[in-house]
Amino acid sequence: MNLLKDPFISTTVGKVSLKDILTSNQDYQLQYFFDETQLAMLQMLSSLSTVLLRPAASELNVYLANGLSPEQYDVLLEKVDSQWFEDDRFMRLSFPSKAKVADGPITKLVSGIECGGSANALGLFSESNEVSVCCPDCTHVLNYNLHMNIKGECFGPTGATGIRGGGSISTLVAGKNLKSTILLNTVSVDYFKEQAQLDDDAENRVMWDLPPTSDIYSAPKIGLERGLFALAYHVDFKVDDTQCTCAICGNTADQSVTTFQRVKFNGAYGSTKKGRDNGAGWWLHPYTPRNIKDDGVYAMCARDQHWQSWQELTAFVIGKETDKTTTKPAFIVNQFQNKLEVDDSLNLLVGGNIADQGSIAGRVYDLYSMPSSLSKNNSRISLVINAGLVQKEKLSLAFNKIFGVGYDKNFVGGIKNQAMQKFTSNAQQIIQQILLDVDRKEAAVLRKEAIEALNKEAKSIFKSVQRKYQHDLPLFKALVKGEFVLHKNE
Repeated sequence: MNLLKDPFISTTVGKVSLKDILTSNQDYQLQYFFDETQLAMLQMLSSLSTVLLRPAASELNVYLANGLSPEQYDVLLEKVDSQWFEDDRFMRLSFPSKAKVADGPITKLVSGIECGGSANALGLFSESNEVSVCCPDCTHVLNYNLHMNIKGECFGPTGATGIRGGGSISTLVAGKNLKSTILLNTVSVDYFKEQAQLDDDAENRVMWDLPPTSDIYSAPKIGLERGLFALAYHVDFKVDDTQCTCAICGNTADQSVTTFQRVKFNGAYGSTKKGRDNGAGWWLHPYTPRNIKDDGVYAMCARDQHWQSWQELTAFVIGKETDKTTTKPAFIVNQFQNKLEVDDSLNLLVGGNIADQGSIAGRVYDLYSMPSSLSKNNSRISLVINAGLVQKEKLSLAFNKIFGVGYDKNFVGGIKNQAMQKFTSNAQQIIQQILLDVDRKEAAVLRKEAIEALNKEAKSIFKSVQRKYQHDLPLFKALVKGEFVLHKNE
């Protein structure tokens, strides 16, 4: 099986190939049980499309407007050294001699969930045996997910940090169907070269063809295709001749996989402290928003399990500056804004893990619709997000009054945390709805609606807490004082 030629992609109408998707007008829909796997598949298919098409921005616009014929696909495929995308080679390297090989169940490759006793990690699905077996076709997306999305700390001392960094947030552009989504996230090689500023002698061969050998992996030396599938592990999957129903895609298969083996690479990318300290530099991964600080560049990650993606939406779309950090949108968003001639609205897909050291405490998988004329309406998007952040801060200050009543700090902290989590979660839906009107409404009207809706939500949550503790006089009095803070400056 070859990833550029054969059917391995699970859809609601069965297994299809990349060629089927890119050359057909059929509305294929991915079929994977976990949003983590679905996100990884979108990333991997877009990266495979980049390898195949290698388009300049002008060519990518033609593909988006007119599609791709089967004959065009075949001509382009002839130009690719497709042997490296055979199923027994893709993103795989044999283990070094005398290396200590770590192994584990494929469960570890779903949302980075280790199979130990961590309550956080095991909370993402009910039983670990629900993800005990997969079909050989799904090993490729699980392998890609391991290298690009799963935080190395989830595997303890046998874990490696990949080219994107651990626990990175991904932002992708969602199209009207699967084909347009893949094309919208295909990288235009000329624009990438301009933005990434690679050395003239940057190596483009994939790492399972030419493995890196140095202790530090210098970003300017890593070409586009090499970086899109950059390895952090030597990996192997043991395939058994046993029929199974795949826990990843739901299809039945004549062969099954239950375990994988890994040995981490010795070298360091610029996503690690060792790499930063030794001048490796940050490789411009197309799907990764980044924070630029005095001591280096970092992938944007979810901060904690109470975090919601709307809080950083301005940074994902426009960028943001504070005294200590400059945030840059992912390359693929900049490409959409600056190089693609698309009249549709920007449908931004935000996804990733919420990591808590070696555990995964939650998942992010959100979709936002915004106007295509972003340069005209950037300020309006900021107004909506800022309204949410201001209201969140007011609600936080209002609840701070309960810390002065002499009760146990953990007790009152729990009251506040639960309420704040409810606000940030509910604000997600409010903001997603308001952003649909960014094109149609004036900035002042939009801001007013955002403030009113978010203020109403904050007051509702605060009132529910007041009612719950109305018979606890010290807490109730403190909450009455907090209510004044919530209504101040209205």
